Amino acid sequence: MGRGPYSSAALPSGKLALPELSRIASEVLGSSPLPALVLEVPSARIVATTLRAAEMLDPGRGDVLGKSFHTFTTEPTQGGQDLIAGIRLNGIEAFRVLRRSTGPNLHVRMWLRNFDHQSPSNYVLAIIVADRPKVKVSDRKSWREAPAVVGTANSALVIERISLDAETLFSLDITTITGMSLFSLVVPDDATRCLAAVTDASTEGRGVTVNLRVRTGGHNDGGSLNCETLILPLEPSPSCVFIFLPSSVGAFDGETSNDLSDILVRLGRGAELAKLAHGILGGLTDHDVPGLARLTARELEIVAMLLDGDRPPIIATNLYLTQSTVRNHLAAVFSKLGVTSQQGLLDLFRTNRASPAP
Repeated sequence: MGRGPYSSAALPSGKLALPELSRIASEVLGSSPLPALVLEVPSARIVATTLRAAEMLDPGRGDVLGKSFHTFTTEPTQGGQDLIAGIRLNGIEAFRVLRRSTGPNLHVRMWLRNFDHQSPSNYVLAIIVADRPKVKVSDRKSWREAPAVVGTANSALVIERISLDAETLFSLDITTITGMSLFSLVVPDDATRCLAAVTDASTEGRGVTVNLRVRTGGHNDGGSLNCETLILPLEPSPSCVFIFLPSSVGAFDGETSNDLSDILVRLGRGAELAKLAHGILGGLTDHDVPGLARLTARELEIVAMLLDGDRPPIIATNLYLTQSTVRNHLAAVFSKLGVTSQQGLLDLFRTNRASPAP
């Protein structure tokens, strides 16, 4: 059976020779619509790329394989040397400026994530977040449909809000989860890993990714689930946005299945949600917008796109949903937030964004 852009291709354990890594990474990235690259560390040499990423780096030619990523930026790129192995981090957020031969340079946000589980890492997966990629309808089973839970924690790392999807993941009502410590959602053995991620995000002022096992079953059956977790810093420190992306594969501490396609899908979903969630959740509480904590991750995504100026037909196209599905999501949002129209929704968020903190 042929391999699609998100099919599994498990990477062998142990040190990978460059030709084998390049072959596997090229196969996995394939025709993925995400702007993604695999970089060798520490040279930042590009060993695999999606078409979207190649076109962003070298418009009109896409001639990037074998070249250093430094060639396409205005400043040196930390190609993964600062990813912390062991119990701490497996990925970081970075901000870069891509050179343009004509026109203004392009400012982009990137997520760098190791995947070969060696210390130090030999390769990193890099996803560029700059614009919304155009995806064929046939590719709609993609990173945008990966399950996710989005929330925020205050400076005491107490959960202030969390998307309704959390009820399914944790088997707890969101009214119960709200007010709990962020650390109470992860298994005790991973509390140190969680604290390290929050600390690094706050200290460095950048997003990080970390593998965490979250507690499921209402904390009564001892169950857990592996999650790729994104932490984004907020003010005041160490307030943060957190995004849990459940994974059906993998363990931890170097024993995870080296499934690059699985990482690509989850990290792509996380990167998109991070871009949207930071803007819509930063500085807003359920007190500011009553009902905010009852929205699902998908509903938050749609609200964020509305606030960004998109209209429902465009949102449907970008999310690969039908317009009736988007309308159904909006109807649910209106009901939860107590508004009756798109304009009322926009006014609700814009008024509270403009209001000074008490």
